[in-house]
Parts: sequence; structure tokens; C-alpha cells
Amino acid sequence: MMKVQLKVDDSLEGGLRLWRYLDFAKLISMFHTRSLWLARADTFKDRHEGRFPDEMRELTQEAYASFRPDDPSPVKDADDFQDYLVRNTFINCWHKNHDESLAMWEIYGRNTEAVAIQTTVARIQASVDSSDLCGHSLLLRPVTYKNSEEVKGELLYEDCFFRKRSHFHFEEEVRIALDTYLPNSPTKNTPFGYPLRCKLNTLVESI
Repeated sequence: MMKVQLKVDDSLEGGLRLWRYLDFAKLISMFHTRSLWLARADTFKDRHEGRFPDEMRELTQEAYASFRPDDPSPVKDADDFQDYLVRNTFINCWHKNHDESLAMWEIYGRNTEAVAIQTTVARIQASVDSSDLCGHSLLLRPVTYKNSEEVKGELLYEDCFFRKRSHFHFEEEVRIALDTYLPNSPTKNTPFGYPLRCKLNTLVESI
């Protein structure tokens, strides 16, 4: 795999304020490792994470149905392909908002040990060091909110990890996603996550 560099989506302005809500133990871990944790997509609570929209899944399934029985690829159908992608995508989540969010505090700050880190797109871009990471891409992009039946045609497969169902719209999520899927040698034997090194004094504007 190739070394990856963070690519920031053109829709994100450098001064856009981002927040990450986490408990105190995770904050200490972040400072101890001097890194952001990119968690494997299947470790999230949302079982729909990275799943193909309805029409895309049908088109993908049709494509696999036309493969020869002796095709050497271990990926056999659309569901199998999704599972490979989920196990090869690693995510770190942020919330875009000018100020703190009461809804996000309610979800992620239910105990007295919760904190919120404030940063900006430009600070993330200037602080991260991805020289230890290899893969297909490392993207910082906003999430779009559409239900599965509303998305027509096929997406780039990494786009599926920047799409969530409409009722999550309040999250206003921006995420960093590392894609390590290799079409020529796919594997599900992947770690639970990767540390993305960063300069914390650059990253953190306030806590």
C-alpha cells in the first residue's frame, strides 16, 4: 500500500470550527499517544455504517452475479464486498458548529468526565502527520444525510462512509476516514484502528 496524505474536501473552509466530544479517559489517551484514533467502521454502534444505498447494492450484486464461478477473488457478492470495506475503513469523527451543541453534550457528555475539544479544519490539516499510515486514501470530508432509497446510482465506495441516514442530521458530522482496501489482495484481517499522529499544540484550540 502507498503512504497517504490527508486530503481536505473543497467544501470545508479552513476557519470552520469543529468539535470532538469525548470522555476524560479518551482525552488522556489522546495526549499520551499524541494521536487521533481512527476506529474501524464496524466498531461503531451504527450497524448501517458504510452500507451501500439500495440501488447501488442492487447494481453491485448484479455485477458479482456475472462473475465466473472460478474467479479467484475472495469477494463473492455485494454483502461480502461491504464487509471487506467496513473492515478496511477507519474513522475519526468531529461535529461542525460555531458554538457548543447541547444535543451533542446530551449524547456524549452524560457523565461529569466528558470534555469537548475545539479546533478548525485548518488546524487539523496543519497538525496531522500521516507518514506512518498506508492505504488508498485519507480524507477529511463532511457527511451527507440521505436515506438509502434516496441515493441513486453508484457511488465511489469510500463515499458510502460519508453518508448517513437523515435522522442523524443533527450530528453535522465531519470525519477523517482512512481507506486501506486493496482490490487485488482484499483482507478482513485488519486491526481495530490506527493512531493518526498529530501536533496537539496545533490541533487543540481550546478544551
